[in-house]
Formats: sequence, C-alpha cells, structure tokens
Amino acid sequence: MPEFIQKSPSEKPQRRRRAEKGRGRKDTKNNRRNLSPAAYPAPDRGRIIRIIAGLLIVVLAVGFGITFNRYSQSKDRLETLKSERQAAEAQHQKDIGYYVQMRRVSGFDSFIRQYAQEFSVDRSFISAIIARESSYVATAQSSAGARGLMQIMPDTGDWAAGRLAVQPYNYDRLFEPELNIRMGAWYLNYLSSQFGGDPVMIVSAFHAGANNVKQWAMKYGADQKTITMDQIPTSDTKDYVKKVMKAYSLFYEYDIEH
Repeated sequence: MPEFIQKSPSEKPQRRRRAEKGRGRKDTKNNRRNLSPAAYPAPDRGRIIRIIAGLLIVVLAVGFGITFNRYSQSKDRLETLKSERQAAEAQHQKDIGYYVQMRRVSGFDSFIRQYAQEFSVDRSFISAIIARESSYVATAQSSAGARGLMQIMPDTGDWAAGRLAVQPYNYDRLFEPELNIRMGAWYLNYLSSQFGGDPVMIVSAFHAGANNVKQWAMKYGADQKTITMDQIPTSDTKDYVKKVMKAYSLFYEYDIEH
C-alpha cells in the first residue's frame, strides 16, 4: 500500500494565500474593466477655467499692447502731419505778407490798378512781375540795360513809346514809375494776344522774348503752339517763370479777398 506523504500543516495556508492573492489580482482587473467613467474622479473644473481665463487675459493683453502701440504711432504721425501743415500754412501767410507789404510800401499800387484796368491785365499779374523783376525798386537796372520797375529793355521802350504816343520820350524815362508800369502793362496785353492769355507763355515771353517762346512751342509743344512750365528748355527762364507764378498766386489769393 502506497504511503501517503503527509504535508505539513504550514504548507496549506501558504498555498491558500497564494491562491487568494491570485484571485485578488484577477478580481482587481475585472473590477477595473467593469468600472464606468463615473467611477473615476472628476477633473477640477475650476482649475481648468482659471487656466483658460489666464490664457485669455494674456492674449488680450498682448493684443491690447499691439493695438495701443499702433494707435500711439498713428497718433504721433497725425500730430507730426498737423504740425507740418500748421508750419506750411504759417509760411504761406508769411509769403503773402512779404509780397503784399512790398507793394503797399512802394506807393505804386494806384498805378498798377489804373493800367491793369486800362489794358485788361490782372492787377495781381502785374504786381508779381514787378516783385520778381525789381522788388519794387524804381531805379533798378540790369546788366543788360533793362530799367525801372518792370525792367523794360531799351528797344522795347522805344517800340512801346511809339505805340503809346509817348512824347517826349527818352531812355531815362524808363525810371519813371508810372510810365514804366504803363508800358509794362501794355506789353503784357500785347503778349497775351500773342499767346492766347496763357500766363506761362506770357511770362516766358516777357523774360526770353516772344520769338524764342514761339520757337520753343514749335519744337516742344504737343500742339506746336503752347508749352508747359516743365517744357521750357532754358533753366534761367524756367526758374524765372516759377518764381513769377508763385508770386502771382500769392498776390491773387490776397487781392481776391480784399
């Protein structure tokens, strides 16, 4: 008869403990599988909201900073433009005052008004030419021999005196303010009839001669009759015309309001 090996009483509890431990692990795994989402602890919603709010505040702060910077730059630019505009306007008024005062203190405005009306020439136009030609100095004389307020050349004076029946006449009389303005206004009227009243053409001809201006128009003008300021080929005449036209615009702005 086979002998049964008797196991010590201590072995049985060890096996049971191991078996129970194994069953415990299985039960834990099964329990984990059977847990519903509600069985997990809920996230801290307040903490998440605080994080999102913090991020939004950062984004808004950055956006506000960029917007404020752009606004500051725009405001600075507007202030600069405003200052530049005010400075330009102040200089503009100063320029008007300069020319108007020059004419006023000369005492020759009454002659300008008289012969502007007689020969249908704009008073402001005559005033501008006198300002640029002689600065209202009646005794002015150029190296070429032009004399008086409107700097009339000797041959132009002889021709105008004949057409206006000035008797007696001599070269020195070009220094007489009234006669000089009378001859100059008449000559501007003559040039106006030659060039269709175009002020740029008239001033160009007053400075460089009518024949030269007609030749320039034939060569550079689109219609071979007129030229613009930019098409004047000589720098001295172009510069002269620019200065006269600027003075003309300033005198005109003042005269139209007074």
